[in-house]
Amino acid sequence: MRLVVDANVLFSFFKRDSVTRKLITSPELLLFAPAFSLRELDKHEEEIVNRAKISPDAYEPSKKVLREFVEFIPLEKYEKKLTLAKETSPDPKDIRYFALALWLNIPLWTNEKRLKRQDKVLVLSTSELIEMKPL
Repeated sequence: MRLVVDANVLFSFFKRDSVTRKLITSPELLLFAPAFSLRELDKHEEEIVNRAKISPDAYEPSKKVLREFVEFIPLEKYEKKLTLAKETSPDPKDIRYFALALWLNIPLWTNEKRLKRQDKVLVLSTSELIEMKPL
């Protein structure tokens, strides 16, 4: 299954034994995210380290592993979908995720319930993915 992954899902990857990490590393999923998501991760590095209970030295190696499972797509590839994404996204902060999902014509993986309040992009939560594909 192909999915666009939002930043909050990516944050959960850093917790070693998380269900999210198991899903992200599953060979059954092909994952994409806007390239700016990498900057978002770095911006929240301290918070990620604290929440995931990893050492600061483990952050970069973990991010490198994440890049093996998620393809980060530059804005230039999907920018033609930004106008439709602005009309679609219930939250302005998520426009690029919607634009990428629209460009690739695939669902968005997020745990933000409010993003389901539109009818252009299928939005799936972690629990819905687990129901679809047992770990």
